Amino acid sequence: MTPATTQSVTEQVAEWIVKAQYDEIPEAAVLAVEERFVDTIGVQFAGMAVPTGQVLSEWVRAQGGTPESSVVAGGYRTTASYATLLNTAAGHALEFDDIAPFSGHFANPLTAAALAVGEKLGSSGSDVIAAWQVGYEVIIQTGRPSRSPEGSSLLVRGWFNQGFQAVLGVTALTGRLLGLDVMQMRMALGIGAASMSGLIKNRASDAKSYTAGHAAMQGVAAAELAAMGFTGNEDILDGEIGVAHLVGPEHGRPEQILEGLGSWEVAGRPSTLRLHASCGASHWSQDAMQQIVRRDAPDPAQIESIEIVIPAFLMQNVPYHQPRTGLEAKYSLEYGVAVVALDGRAGLHSYTDAAVNRPEALDLVGRTTYVPVDDIDRASMNSRVRVTLRNGEVLEATASTSHGNFVDPLTRDEVLGKFHECAEALVPAARRDEIIDTCGRLAELDDVSVLAELIGTAPE
Repeated sequence: MTPATTQSVTEQVAEWIVKAQYDEIPEAAVLAVEERFVDTIGVQFAGMAVPTGQVLSEWVRAQGGTPESSVVAGGYRTTASYATLLNTAAGHALEFDDIAPFSGHFANPLTAAALAVGEKLGSSGSDVIAAWQVGYEVIIQTGRPSRSPEGSSLLVRGWFNQGFQAVLGVTALTGRLLGLDVMQMRMALGIGAASMSGLIKNRASDAKSYTAGHAAMQGVAAAELAAMGFTGNEDILDGEIGVAHLVGPEHGRPEQILEGLGSWEVAGRPSTLRLHASCGASHWSQDAMQQIVRRDAPDPAQIESIEIVIPAFLMQNVPYHQPRTGLEAKYSLEYGVAVVALDGRAGLHSYTDAAVNRPEALDLVGRTTYVPVDDIDRASMNSRVRVTLRNGEVLEATASTSHGNFVDPLTRDEVLGKFHECAEALVPAARRDEIIDTCGRLAELDDVSVLAELIGTAPE
């Protein structure tokens, strides 16, 4: 029987953040972090090659600031908080970053903050990995009160959860690297919680990726301010108006945050690395379409129609039925499946404005329909795709597991292929290989500035 404690949940979480040790982390979790560094840095390069990253970079550069931390492909440094803002926003700009098993895209902000703060402080690779892991655990645990049978209660109500728990995770990460004590960490969590925000209605716009970047930036700032003596509520997770009840108003309890704390979940259930450059709600259907393409190789010109059977609750995440831009297409089920039929895959280059507006894409999207199914067990979600050819032949496939998740992970070749696809516009091949090699030695690095400087070099 666990003895009763007079400590608040916030105090217990802060104490765990401060005292957790690198030696406690399973090797599988360390390897998962190194792999997510490769994936995240790749999607950050991709985001810096499009207007989202470029415009925000122009704005960040105009703010000035102490040159502490490298901007991805920027050729300049800025403050750790601004670098975290920009690099995180770039990483989420193209809806190609990871997806946590419990919803959200958290490897990206954690990696951006770990490198920015780690470069500023000259932190070792093992310290950065420990801080990253602690941050991920805090995101998992503080998100528990918001989980409901309908999914994230934040998303159900129109909030973007990326702007909520990520703040606390990055706060914990940064506080670890700064060496905050327990009371300072409690203050930092209170300061960070003051910045929780984000609206899912901003999907398909730059503001969605800005939400991710803003949350991460505020986590860095919260820990830095706490280190300087700035204050916040020391028990921000607790009570009727604390974080737990506010993110889960119907069922959230602070005690849920402690359930499983320190289990290093990423070791056994690492986040999904996306192979499709689109919203995860369409991935089951895209995987089913890819099965058909690989098995039957139908000629797209001979496809009469495509029918998609999909869990109804997923449709709120893919509201664009006739997309006209690359960003809208990332939230279009019809385009996501049709483009796999056309291109054989749904990678980065299938989601440009030009690709979306190809006559053959517009035509096939117009002949693609979906059937939402309400009575489905979320624990065994699946999607069925039915392709009818002009000669009357019918091709079908079902996907019950999204390729890239911990049950069906990407192969090493797929991970590296995605990295090269994302980075090739800005980074020469030799430096791409050096970045991959350095990420694979992350735990051995004496100073992560080596990696930060590699990714910060401006395009030649």
